[in-house]
Amino acid sequence: MSDLAALRQEIERIRGLGTPPNEEATKFQMVLPILQQLGWDASDPSRVIPEYAVGVRKSGKVDLALLSPREQPVALIEAKAVGARIEDHVDQVLEYAFKEGVDLCVLTTGIIWWLYLPRERGRPDDRRFAEFDVRTDSIDQLLDDFETYLDHTALVSHEAVKRAQEVLAARLDSERLQAEIPRIWSSMLGNPPQELIEIIEARVFSSIRLRPSGDQIGEFLAGLAGGVSAPTGVRTNRPATPPPVPKPDSGTPTGRAEASRPDGFRLWGQEYPARRWKEVWVTIAETLYARHPDQFRAAIDSHPNVHVGRQGLRSPIQISGSQYWLESHGSAGAMRSRSIRLLKLCGYTEADVEFRNA
Repeated sequence: MSDLAALRQEIERIRGLGTPPNEEATKFQMVLPILQQLGWDASDPSRVIPEYAVGVRKSGKVDLALLSPREQPVALIEAKAVGARIEDHVDQVLEYAFKEGVDLCVLTTGIIWWLYLPRERGRPDDRRFAEFDVRTDSIDQLLDDFETYLDHTALVSHEAVKRAQEVLAARLDSERLQAEIPRIWSSMLGNPPQELIEIIEARVFSSIRLRPSGDQIGEFLAGLAGGVSAPTGVRTNRPATPPPVPKPDSGTPTGRAEASRPDGFRLWGQEYPARRWKEVWVTIAETLYARHPDQFRAAIDSHPNVHVGRQGLRSPIQISGSQYWLESHGSAGAMRSRSIRLLKLCGYTEADVEFRNA
């Protein structure tokens, strides 16, 4: 059990201490006093073993091993002199801990503490879950961190390792997100998905009552991406003549690329009547739901225009006999694209539907 009041005093003492002359002095003046207040009595060989032999031939040695009640190491600690380049010793302590089957290891100068999960995958940096600086971190934070990860009870109960794994997973997820979000955004700018174009189109229209074309939106997004290639059908080179100014919307969605009024469609060999693209979209969605309700339920998580409930939809239409609602606002091209996307999400292809224009 940690004595946090005594640990606070030790940290304050270390902050006022001069620089120890070597590794041994660092270990005895800084590292062991902290461990003592965390329940690790260095005078008890059933808890702490200095110069612990490691490796198949026991030819290597690590400065300190913290033992479980069964006298198995639960953590290995390698101490270096204050100011040493501890990054030069990471591989060694990780190798020792991994070969000994120890779940947690520490590399420290008494001031800087680096904590690792040696049995996790990845580069050494990907296995470091915590870093402490005894001289600059807040004492309250140091007390919490030391108690969480190096307290005797926390280590022998494996709670310390469990918490460390949670922290490491969260950190790696955060780093992955920071790396992936810009890449995905750049890809979306160069190859804008239909839903992004629809969002921009709707926002522009609601603001100025003019509806931009898909080409105009694609050119703008490609410019933001710094020249990333846009998909086929979206121009990235500036035209020789200015694009036509879009006409004010009359209230009837005309689409980014003008589409003829439909004259029905054939789905899986069966004919369906439809005089508007909205009817095409709704009929295909209702037919898919009726034929494959389970697949439909799984597919809508990836379709932005099908919702459970009507909240957030501008022009909702309910699928008969279900809890699902469709967004029916949008251009003719949008309705066609939504229909094809839903077919693909339910396991079909564009070849399964044939649209007829009037």
